[in-house]
Amino acid sequence: MKLSTFLEYSVHSFEVDHLKRLKALGYDGIDFCFHRSLFAEGKEESIVARIKENLDKAGLVCSQVHLPFYDLSLPSTCYDEGVEAQMRGAFKAMTVLGAKWGAWHPVSAPECGHDRKVAMKANREMLKRHLETAEKYGVGIAVENIFAPFFSSVVEDHIELIESMHSPLVGACWDFGHANLQESARGHVEDFKMIADKIKILHVNDNHAREDRHLAPGFGTVKFDELLPILFDAGFDGFFNMECSVPRRHSDIMLYYYDLMAKSARILIDEAGAKI
Repeated sequence: MKLSTFLEYSVHSFEVDHLKRLKALGYDGIDFCFHRSLFAEGKEESIVARIKENLDKAGLVCSQVHLPFYDLSLPSTCYDEGVEAQMRGAFKAMTVLGAKWGAWHPVSAPECGHDRKVAMKANREMLKRHLETAEKYGVGIAVENIFAPFFSSVVEDHIELIESMHSPLVGACWDFGHANLQESARGHVEDFKMIADKIKILHVNDNHAREDRHLAPGFGTVKFDELLPILFDAGFDGFFNMECSVPRRHSDIMLYYYDLMAKSARILIDEAGAKI
């Protein structure tokens, strides 16, 4: 198993020296976030090409991406050609970066009390539209689990949406922190068993079941010791991707935290019987 970390788009994040430091700490790849500012001046192709060049120089790969998405507070009927164009551009850019899967936030239905049937219909229509472009470029869409009251917080809805697309290019992105915020009568472990075989990419982070804090794994209450064996038994062999909030005010502290994240990941993976 290989280790990757989330990097939000900024000039500093993708400087060669910074990327080489991450490589030296044991990371194999990065999870690239398609922030809307990337598309602001129509220079995304040259920027993405430069990022790929810097990754190559550092000996890293783009393990996965975070696709553009609509704000969760918007109604299920939302449509913005700017966001749609960003999605199309992101799929194309994935082929340059070498990423096979992108995490995608489904829309909800706040305009009608988060009605699951309304949200399901809207997401199917939206995914069908995006899937046409994804198929063109041979890349996958990994639907991410969000916390309540938003759609995909309930594991049955998450699974139903994925299966309804009948495509090998639609799978699941599992955010451990989001799941930890979700109440479940069955419990998080049983929920995880239901979807583990559909997971294509991970967002590994922790919290104390109160806020979406994106702590390093092991610093909250996520039961990684119970969840990871299920994931590996289901055949997951992708990147163990850290999506943690990293302190950026001091460069040395930032690197120490990246090191802490990597060491925490190794401990948890080793305890689950897998290896980096």
